[in-house]
Amino acid sequence: MKSLPILSPFVAAMLFFGCIQINVPPVRVGGGGAGGGSQGGTSSGGGGWRDVVAGVAGGTCLGAEQGVLFYAFDTLAYPGEPVDLAVRVQSARSLKGIEGVRIGIYQGERLLALAKTDGNGVAGTRWTPPAAGDYKFTARILAPPQRDGDDLENIDRVTPTPLLVAARAKKTEFVIIDLDHTLVDAGFFRVLFGDGAPAMADSVRVTRRIAGRYTIIYLTHRPDLLTRKSKAWLTENGYPAGALLVSELKEAFGDSGKFKTARLAAVRESFPNVRIGIGDKPSDAQAYVDNALTAYLIPHYKQDKPKDMRKAAEEIRELRGRGRLHVVGSWREIEAGIFDGKVYPPESFARWLDARADRLEAEEKARKKDDD
Repeated sequence: MKSLPILSPFVAAMLFFGCIQINVPPVRVGGGGAGGGSQGGTSSGGGGWRDVVAGVAGGTCLGAEQGVLFYAFDTLAYPGEPVDLAVRVQSARSLKGIEGVRIGIYQGERLLALAKTDGNGVAGTRWTPPAAGDYKFTARILAPPQRDGDDLENIDRVTPTPLLVAARAKKTEFVIIDLDHTLVDAGFFRVLFGDGAPAMADSVRVTRRIAGRYTIIYLTHRPDLLTRKSKAWLTENGYPAGALLVSELKEAFGDSGKFKTARLAAVRESFPNVRIGIGDKPSDAQAYVDNALTAYLIPHYKQDKPKDMRKAAEEIRELRGRGRLHVVGSWREIEAGIFDGKVYPPESFARWLDARADRLEAEEKARKKDDD
């Protein structure tokens, strides 16, 4: 198995507020990877990354501590074949990688390896999973770089960061699940700013049931600098373990559907049995279908805006591969589809949206008439 590439140099020195390995950029399974794919595709209801990029100095909303961002890249692997375990340290203000930081990678309390970050702020080691299973590691900053002029003397106080290796046989079956407006019942603003972003109703229970049959991969268009926040939210809400695949920051300005199509194709080179994809964007659903997955689309739209509903209905009707596509309104329906074989035709949901839009418009017209 090949290793996943680590990170491309970041090309933007700006911070995000608001609104990814196996991580698998081109996939080279067995390698600890770095980021994910591109972001920015929009669907009815908005919420694309272009709408939420802003230059917020300091990075506290990203989970920065002591002026740095510190996160690790989950990875997929084959049992018995080496994999790269990779972490990154970067300045929260400039987003540049910090070179020369001493890192310890631990399995439980046992020190597995010592490493120093390179010019991109990346450090790591190679490790071989002895058998199929989920292997959890912790990376810790042990000492700052030995250079003058940096205000980094306290970065060894930064909270350790988790790293997951999901070792699986090639024949393993997978389910891909998005985060925002799919598991998170909100955009990522609320996750970033600690406003208690809620989990989608029934999503924890259903994903746990799914994890009993399949291996879950969390695939999001969020950039890698949000890795730590994303992992923390999944853990705090009780979701089952799964590798988190993210994008690199420069990819986060691109199209979500294109990113996910490329990332899924990369995953399937090593693990061909990716069976199901779940997300909220029509572009994501198209990516799942184009990669021969069964797709469950939970459309995100403004429920009090007839114009937005009609736009969502139009987008649903434009999707290809309808025999593999289900459009649903809840996680209970996803559960019925996966475990009971229930079918949710796209056209049925599109007609329901149009009918609801008609009702809202009629009610608004009646209110205006009464006011007159």
